[in-house]
Amino acid sequence: MARLLRDVGEHAWIARIMRRLGATRVDRRVLLGPGDDAAAIRPGRRPLLLTTDTLIEGVHFRAGWAPPAALGRRAFAVNASDLAAMGGAPTFALLALEAPASLRVADLDALVLGFARAARQAGARLVGGNLAAGPHLAITATLLGEAPGPVIGRAGARPGDALYVTGTLGGAGLAVRALRAGRRTRWPVPPLRVRAGRLLARLAHAMIDVSDGLVQDAGHLCRASGAGAEILAARLPVAPACRRALGAAAALFAATVGEDYELLVALPPRAERALRRVRRRLGCRLTRIGRIVAGRPIIRLVDAAGRRLAPPRPGFDHFR
Repeated sequence: MARLLRDVGEHAWIARIMRRLGATRVDRRVLLGPGDDAAAIRPGRRPLLLTTDTLIEGVHFRAGWAPPAALGRRAFAVNASDLAAMGGAPTFALLALEAPASLRVADLDALVLGFARAARQAGARLVGGNLAAGPHLAITATLLGEAPGPVIGRAGARPGDALYVTGTLGGAGLAVRALRAGRRTRWPVPPLRVRAGRLLARLAHAMIDVSDGLVQDAGHLCRASGAGAEILAARLPVAPACRRALGAAAALFAATVGEDYELLVALPPRAERALRRVRRRLGCRLTRIGRIVAGRPIIRLVDAAGRRLAPPRPGFDHFR
């Protein structure tokens, strides 16, 4: 019979998961890891980056959408995406969990171990966290990272810059739409674009991760930069599954649905030659989709004839 969290209790579960996490190799950067009132780490000499994000059952996902280990990997990946968008790489992580007493202990174990495994694969370590009782599962991760090169932000895009996006768009959003409709499908774990972010940060004027929809996140970048953008719908790297399912409507869907966790990059014309040299080292596809233009921070999504398309919504908003 499966043991539930109410049968084990907070402190016994923490002791249990610490034993399992302690089986991994020693990391000399970690002076004190899980088990103390706070973690103690030895930071490097590079600029430090901090980010945090939460996945809440009933808001970001529903029970049964993904195995617990995949949820843990997702919680790490969505935070690592923010670091990648600034040219950084993750080094340390904290994980705060809210869980109902009826949750199976094995599922909570798998979630934490999935998170810790994803962190190790990216060169980071889980160094602490918290567990609290709540009516549903909520996963809050905080990542600390380092920038081995320049720290890049949203501000800095200039008229004449080319807009590029990594990977493909729309596939993850299509999976979420199917899952919400009760259809069985795989909910993909976000890609890790840490290497691409590090290389692109050396060339870019501005960069942002595409989590809430390309149009919406492009708007964030443009508002921070005080410029506008023109995006060509025909050039969007729409995921094959999305194009097969939606046909002519696929590009508009991919431009607004979110869940992609790719990188949107504004590159100056002078960076084109350098980009050709590093392109093969990015580890992912990179597509030119538009340009930064002078004027108000308005995003113009246009078709092949230059006609403006009107998306039904710009992207995801928690409160709309």
